[in-house]
Amino acid sequence: MKDTGIASQLNTLGGANTYRFKSFKQRADEIEINVSRRIVRDFDEPEEHGSYFAEGVKKWNELNCTKDYTDFLRRVTKYQQSLAQVLYHKDDIVCALEEYMSMEHELVVEAMLDLVTTLARDLQDEILPYYERL
Repeated sequence: MKDTGIASQLNTLGGANTYRFKSFKQRADEIEINVSRRIVRDFDEPEEHGSYFAEGVKKWNELNCTKDYTDFLRRVTKYQQSLAQVLYHKDDIVCALEEYMSMEHELVVEAMLDLVTTLARDLQDEILPYYERL
């Protein structure tokens, strides 16, 4: 009597048991994690030459009018007009974010954390060297 079900397709050794034991280490080694592929892309795309960072700055312009945020804004406005500028000036933007995140003003830190996530969406894999600083 030959088995013609799905189990016979899974079992390539000819036996009845389709389960093959793997140690935890073997199963863990088979897992592939790539954080840049797991970004959820469910909200609006930026304008044609825009960036998520520029849209985040625009959003926080309306929500945050503190002196510290406006100082940050003056510092990064020249770098956020297009995605190409954000990519080229990523060092300067990260330095500014790092400096203003160290402030103890709650409203500034909230805005900076949100802008870090939008910058990460623009930079994708290029954010990794800056990860520990931020």
